[in-house]
Amino acid sequence: AHPYARLHAKSAKEAPGQAKRRKMWNHALEKSVFTPHELSTLSAPHRRVIYTATLERHIERVHEQLLTMQLFPVPFARLETYRGLNSRTAKSMVSGLQKDVSELRMKKLELERAV
Repeated sequence: AHPYARLHAKSAKEAPGQAKRRKMWNHALEKSVFTPHELSTLSAPHRRVIYTATLERHIERVHEQLLTMQLFPVPFARLETYRGLNSRTAKSMVSGLQKDVSELRMKKLELERAV
């Protein structure tokens, strides 16, 4: 048997007759970067390039702020616990933190409304 036969069998079982699709681009946060006119006139691939560059610039600004506050770069000793961490795990950790923050914001809003 071919070494990849079980992989092909697995993919055929999951979605018979359908090719594997790339994950769809989430456009939810584009509204915070682009105006409605830009959203309607620029193509999605072009917006994606601009959006990515905007995020990279934001990260650079955050790093600059951390440098002025002497909180960056992080000492290597503090990073040792994350050695070998792959990007998928890091993304999962960040998304978990983002979810926690959004839940805390909702609780805060509920408490403010109750007062």
